[in-house]
Amino acid sequence: MLMNEINRKVKSVPFNLDDPYERELLEHCNQFIQFATYIKRLIQRDMEQGVGVIRKENEMKQEKKIDPSKLKSFGL
Repeated sequence: MLMNEINRKVKSVPFNLDDPYERELLEHCNQFIQFATYIKRLIQRDMEQGVGVIRKENEMKQEKKIDPSKLKSFGL
């Protein structure tokens, strides 16, 4: 195992091609060469807005505000 593989966590994002909305999301993502960087920027933008939303047991919950000073910028 390479050193980089030890320090990495990979998250998959499936898209249901039978769902027109998810197909549209995938088509939008395909315009970006670096998919992972694009997703990280979306996460960063969400964090900078200060509120994230999670779905847990069929219920929407607001997460606590995030301190913007703890954020790091992702390069393209």
